[in-house]
Amino acid sequence: MLPSPQVCVSTLVTVSTMAVVDLYLLEQSMLGPRGGVRPAVWPCVAVALGDLCFLLALRFVSAGVVSEARSPRRGFANALWFLFLSLLQLKLFFVCQNYRQERRPPDPLARKTLTLLLSVCLPSLFLILTGADYMTPLRRKQEVRSRLMWVVVDLLDVLDLQAGLWEVQGTTGIPLWVEGIVFFYCYVLLLLLPCVSLTELGAAALPGLQAARKEAIYPWLSLVTINLFTLVPRGVGMLWYRDPRVSTVFLGKNLLALAVKLSSAWERHRKGRGGVQGAGAAESGNQTRGAASEAATEQEQGCTSPTVSSTRYHSLSRTHAHSLDPTETSLGPAYISHEL
Repeated sequence: MLPSPQVCVSTLVTVSTMAVVDLYLLEQSMLGPRGGVRPAVWPCVAVALGDLCFLLALRFVSAGVVSEARSPRRGFANALWFLFLSLLQLKLFFVCQNYRQERRPPDPLARKTLTLLLSVCLPSLFLILTGADYMTPLRRKQEVRSRLMWVVVDLLDVLDLQAGLWEVQGTTGIPLWVEGIVFFYCYVLLLLLPCVSLTELGAAALPGLQAARKEAIYPWLSLVTINLFTLVPRGVGMLWYRDPRVSTVFLGKNLLALAVKLSSAWERHRKGRGGVQGAGAAESGNQTRGAASEAATEQEQGCTSPTVSSTRYHSLSRTHAHSLDPTETSLGPAYISHEL
């Protein structure tokens, strides 16, 4: 039921990303205070068991989701993204902790390489999983591309905010609990928002759910959780802590996206009000035309009623005359003239 190219490419991306993060973990175990020349046995076994459990869980969970979901491709995409991000963020948490606790000079190149890897692999995996739902090339290509562009930019925005936790350490006075809140907030956004977008894109592709395109909730979630809430840690880090990790480019992107989305929402609200007023005016016009047509119908009935009544009178008089006896019909005119 699933297209094999998308499954193969998505599996390749997930396995390669996990392998690179595992190499970071093994390198940190070697270069720690108790590290040796080669990685120890237990870290290798733990990393291998984690990856094996991930593949087994993905196999059984995706099979169950595919059999139960209305759209098998959408169910597979959501299951893969959810499990992949859960395990990846768990490994990144240990990577951040090891970078914080290591007693050697930091290696900026290795940390920026990790950020570059995640910024390439995560949007690529999202685009691959979305392509599994849109195999037909002529199915709303422009609409899908515009929505995917916003999701990819949001993913890069969240990754930039999270990458500041492992790229530079020990240079600012930000408390540890603040960094923990930022890490897990980015983790929740990376876990849930792409799943919401995949669900909406898959639901719009189904024949009976065309209304889902008009009532999408992802733009509002992106507006509140990314373009509005991420202004707080970036603004506080730049103004209060003078943190060099704050990206002013994405800070400007958040402000610009906030203005664009609010203006588009206001335009849709104005168009909706204009449509409601136009519908009310059309309804009142229809009522006025209906009342005029009823009056015209009654007038026509009033004009034709004397003729109908006179015709009915003559027909009744004729039937009454035919029902009388011949003597009564002969005495009829004399009696009428006498009474007159």
